[in-house]
Amino acid sequence: MLSMTEAQYIKELYEVQGVSLREIAKRTRRDFRTVQKYAYREDWNPPVKLKMEPTDYPVLGKYIPVVNEWIEQDEKEPRKQRHTVSKIYSRLQKEHGYAGSYSSVRRYVALKREQMKKFREGFLPLEHPPGRAQVDFGKFKYYDALGIPQKGYALIVSFPNSNAGWMQVYQSENQECLLTGLKRIFYHIGGVPTRVLCDNMATAVAKILKGKERVVSDGFMRFMLHHRFAADFCNPASGNEKGNVENKVGYTRRNMLVPVPTITDWEGFNAKLLKLCDEDMNRHHYERDVLIGELWEDEKKHLLSLPEYEYEVFRYEAFSVDKQGFITIDTVRYSLSPEMNGKTVQAKIFFNKIEAYYDRQLIKTFVRSYEKGGEVCDWREYIPTLMKKPGAIEHTRFFRQMPKLWQEYLQMSDSRERKSALTVLSEIVSDGNDELCDEALALAYENGRADPDSVRQCYLLIAKPEDYPRPLELSTEPPPLNYQPDLSVYDGLMRGVAK
Repeated sequence: MLSMTEAQYIKELYEVQGVSLREIAKRTRRDFRTVQKYAYREDWNPPVKLKMEPTDYPVLGKYIPVVNEWIEQDEKEPRKQRHTVSKIYSRLQKEHGYAGSYSSVRRYVALKREQMKKFREGFLPLEHPPGRAQVDFGKFKYYDALGIPQKGYALIVSFPNSNAGWMQVYQSENQECLLTGLKRIFYHIGGVPTRVLCDNMATAVAKILKGKERVVSDGFMRFMLHHRFAADFCNPASGNEKGNVENKVGYTRRNMLVPVPTITDWEGFNAKLLKLCDEDMNRHHYERDVLIGELWEDEKKHLLSLPEYEYEVFRYEAFSVDKQGFITIDTVRYSLSPEMNGKTVQAKIFFNKIEAYYDRQLIKTFVRSYEKGGEVCDWREYIPTLMKKPGAIEHTRFFRQMPKLWQEYLQMSDSRERKSALTVLSEIVSDGNDELCDEALALAYENGRADPDSVRQCYLLIAKPEDYPRPLELSTEPPPLNYQPDLSVYDGLMRGVAK
């Protein structure tokens, strides 16, 4: 088939310039019959039948809407769970009493699928097809638990067709935060967009090639394949290509992050944001005289179904423990134990926590820190080392992290008593009863005995009362004692005359 430009050229040579068909064939290097076909053509209406009419299928005709619904729904499902022709045929027989032939079903299904394929590959006159999303991060300010201002990142997923959008906030815009936010929004709305448009964020794009070509990062590619959506990326420095989400970033920041929020519970705050985004759809679309929520109800029918298995968002890396017992992840140092110096540990890095494994065993879980160059130090891991050098405890970086009463107690103890006190503290920590450290010491102070052995007994009384000996309970009152010793005997003993 010739392009319309070639067809127009042949028609002009023949009709306007009066060139012979053979000369036109020579100039265009086209077959004579092809040139004749376009030179003589009078009807230029599109010859393609845009849809199959029920009249083309006398018996199957009334069942075509049902078949269409099944095939179109299949587009949202994993390929291995889509209808085969045999399945469609058997369902029509069992559920709708179809009495026609299998060949009619097979012929119609083939035509329908070919039509849908051409529709996907062809030009779509819609500026914002339903089911497609745009994604972007926006910066915002918040206060932490201490009232200190911090910088946060708001992930926005918007659907330009309906102007619906949802937001989740994080302490970074790394890949773990990006994918966790996308996943939460997908599960909240009950589906996955067919295509996602975003800029060339490093968490998704490993390398920018010519034009629209991109090398997608492994983590983002796995997430795409698992959820079955496609991704498009803007040209560099062309944020206007995703104007809907750019506007949505500003809108949600002004309406949902003002006044400047204090965030201490990220999970709870994000759950609240999803509800606010749902409520925000109870307003009219900026161009159409209809609620955004009503438009969204129509658009969500075009979403892909959620995957059968939930995707676990984390990255997996190996780290060597330094001589101080630390591993470094994204400029932040996390303490394990000096005894692990030189060993290699594996880490599962989530957006909010880090799990450290050694020899396939979980050895430590940290709350993930986003303080650049920060240090997450656990004083409990260093007690065995301090027991060898008790005099150095006040000069360590983690001394102020220890329970307050124990800081004072250890400072007042001499070197011998300090080592015994650290032994008691190690026993409490090994039992997993860190919260009882100060309580055991306070009880010892109340009873007037704060030596290490007394502190240990107070701890056992609190932590394991069922193992602690109780006073003997007597069935009757003990008889009163009437004992009056003759002390003169002792006087005689001292003089050496007692008998």
